[in-house]
Parts: sequence; C-alpha cells; structure tokens
Amino acid sequence: MTEPITTRPALMELNTGIVIAGAYADKVRRTLFAQLKDLMKNNKDFAREIARASAELNRILYHILVESIRVEKGDAVRIRVRYSVDKDSNRIVFDYNTLSLEVFKRVNDEEVSSTIRKVLDAKLEEVKKQYATLPSREEAEKILRGEVPEPGKPLVSEIQEDVLKSVKSIDLLGETITGGYLFKIKGHEDQSIGILTLEPSDRGVLIDALILSNGKGFRYLKTSEASKEVLAENPDLILKELQEVRPAELGAKEAEQLIAEKASLAV
Repeated sequence: MTEPITTRPALMELNTGIVIAGAYADKVRRTLFAQLKDLMKNNKDFAREIARASAELNRILYHILVESIRVEKGDAVRIRVRYSVDKDSNRIVFDYNTLSLEVFKRVNDEEVSSTIRKVLDAKLEEVKKQYATLPSREEAEKILRGEVPEPGKPLVSEIQEDVLKSVKSIDLLGETITGGYLFKIKGHEDQSIGILTLEPSDRGVLIDALILSNGKGFRYLKTSEASKEVLAENPDLILKELQEVRPAELGAKEAEQLIAEKASLAV
C-alpha cells in the first residue's frame, strides 16, 4: 500500500551578512521581518510571531556571542540559520542544527563551534520555554522597532541587580565645566562607591555612571529624554533610567581612573 505523501514546510535561510556585534539583534529582527513581510498581508497578527521568533533567536545568540565567546560590540559577526514557517500552527521554527556563526575576532572556529553546541545543549530548551508565549500586539510593534527589551528578556543581569542594590543615594555635587551636573553615588554605609554625570548631547541628556562593586567597575551609559534639570531634582528617576541599562564591566583601576577624570570636571 502506498503511503500518503506529506509536504514539509520549505526551509528558508536567515543571513545577516557581516554586521557589528553591537547591532546583531536589530539586524536579525529586520532581516526576518523583511523575509516574511508578505505573510503579513493576509495576517497582520503574524508580526507578533516574527517578534517572538526573533526574540528567541536573539536570546540564544546572546548566550553564545556575549556570555560565552564574549565578543566586543565593535567585533564583526555573520549569522546564518535555516527556518520554516509551520502554517498549521502559524509558527516560525528555527533549525538550530544549521546555526552558523562567523566571528571576526581572534577566536578559532573550533572554539566557536564547540561553544554553539554547549549553549544549545544547555540553554535551548530553557529559551524555547521562555519565548513560547506571544507578546501583545503593542509589545510586538515596539520590539520590531527595537524600542524595548524583547519579551521574556530580563532588563538587567543578576550582577547588575546586585550593583544597583548597593546604591543608597545619588547626591548632587554641583555643575561641570561642560554645562552638566556632577553627582556622588553613595553606598548603604554612606561611603562613596562611584560618580555620575549628566551632560547635554544632540540626542538628549547623557547619563554616565561609574560604580565600584566587589572589586570591579561598572559603567552605565544612557541617553534620557528628560531634561538635566528634571533629572537633577529627581535622583530616583536617574536610578530608574539606570535599571534599563546593561552595564559594561571594567577593571577596578580603569574605573577609578575614569572616576578621577570625572571628578576633575567639577566647576
């Protein structure tokens, strides 16, 4: 007896081309959106699935590129992975066995391939569960524009939470020679643990905070739409802005040097 022929979904390939590591997540979203935009003509709600799928893939890529390989934002990467669209479930399904990364830094291919396998074995099921639920339409629209953290993605790392929990207050010291404001960051025992400046920029007010914690330095950079006067009068608002930022980790000596340089900006 002849068995019925089953039609499998056609595989497509997402290829970001060479892109700087700091912009890979946005390129993944835009590439997937461009490849699947025709499917939204008859189903506008499919944008939510594109947002969910790109968030899932970007989280896996974060575990590989940032946490494991530790690429710098200025390094270059190329990401390729094949996927299909299951029309019955209206889901984008990545074939993670085809995931290929080219990392343009001094990391050999064997290490990259080994890292991919280790991360997929350790994180794939966890991430699939994390992104099993569709975001709301409003969240999906913001995600596709790159305006907010992706659904299920923590706003801050555990290390960052510990750093910010060590902050008791942000106290205004005065103005800077560049027309901004200078603040001292205090810990819970009223000791100085860092310094912060508000500086005007073309895109708004640049918040630049340096914090020393557990023998390490952490730098937070965030552009705020609030005026520097409003921020200066509301230190809690500054702290809230910092909670949306993933800090760069610095050596203690480098952080201390930067803190000294910022302190010299006082009028």
